[in-house]
Amino acid sequence: MSLNTPLELPCGVTLSNRIAKAALSEQLAHRGRPTSGLRRLYGAWAAGGAGMLLTGNVMVDRRFLESHMNVIIDDESEPARFAAWAAEGSSETTALWMQINHPGRQTPRHIHATPVAPSAVEPVRLFRKAGAFGRPRALDAGEISEIVERFARAASFAKAAGFQGVQIHGAHGYLASQFLSPLTNQRGDRWGGTLTNRYRFLEAVIGAVRDAVGSGFPVSVKLNSADFQRGGFDEAESLQVVQWLARDSVDLIEISGGSYESAAMFDMADSTRRREAYFLEFAREARSQVDTPLMVTGGFRKRSVMEEALAGGALDVIGMGRPFTNNPNVARDLIEGRVDRADEAIESIPIHRVRTTSSAMMSVVQMAMLSKGMNPRPKYGAPHALALLGWGLLKTARGN
Repeated sequence: MSLNTPLELPCGVTLSNRIAKAALSEQLAHRGRPTSGLRRLYGAWAAGGAGMLLTGNVMVDRRFLESHMNVIIDDESEPARFAAWAAEGSSETTALWMQINHPGRQTPRHIHATPVAPSAVEPVRLFRKAGAFGRPRALDAGEISEIVERFARAASFAKAAGFQGVQIHGAHGYLASQFLSPLTNQRGDRWGGTLTNRYRFLEAVIGAVRDAVGSGFPVSVKLNSADFQRGGFDEAESLQVVQWLARDSVDLIEISGGSYESAAMFDMADSTRRREAYFLEFAREARSQVDTPLMVTGGFRKRSVMEEALAGGALDVIGMGRPFTNNPNVARDLIEGRVDRADEAIESIPIHRVRTTSSAMMSVVQMAMLSKGMNPRPKYGAPHALALLGWGLLKTARGN
């Protein structure tokens, strides 16, 4: 099996190849609206040869955001702007899917001082420090049902605008992930307690989204293999959820892991890092239990490793994020053999935590460059990133 092998999803839709751009927080919206810069960014990626592009967080509630530069779908959204984004971000060979999400307690304090969560637990501690996030309050049953409906409306809106699939974000410590974790879901009603009850929110969202978009439209879920927090959502529970997702007619399950409080997507051990695909072992176990197509995101860089993983049958789609900001044509270059490795921007800071943060910042800067029609600067390091951000590149990139 090659990177260029098509993949037919359970809903009947076919992806043209096995490379997908995973979701990245683009930071290019303006007052919740997709901008000309965001469209230009996705136009560059749509021309780059990937079988599928996933948008970054599109939020379902204007009050609760991951960033004030998130795209939002609500009653104020303008369909024409989203239709233009969908048209520019897709091609004959590249499908554009929208990732829909609610941050729950991972809403920064400057956006909302009192975020919501399954339970009134402690505030998020970013890098083990408190202050950036407020103490959440527990959602009541009526609010939970309202959020489920918001996901369904967002999915219906995305389909009407011309997006070719949706992904429900159930990982990285956002609201659906919070419901799954016993650390953040301490409810005593039908929404908490046993894993069956903790899955009920995600199950309700999937059902409402499927009812809204129909059986022939791709619906994906991004799921943590584990939270990597003691007493949290673990691998055994995640494998059970994978089986339920297959039962509930999900078309593609993306495997990732971690949250703001345990950034496993960055902090894997060296031995795992050398294997390149951080979550591949979990995917192999999941594959032994379900036939639903699996996408693994995290660590893939060498073409030979990607092809070996696909040939072994553990996964069906290779997910990458930052290499697309370094080279928008990376999918085609890999498929056609022009490169053997998907590189990301050079990072020169030796301190691990700072290196991790500044590497993410470099990706934001590279996306801002692409959104302005500029070529990315792969050799820029963190000092350049800080300088560009200081000059207001992101602000001017947003456009109208």
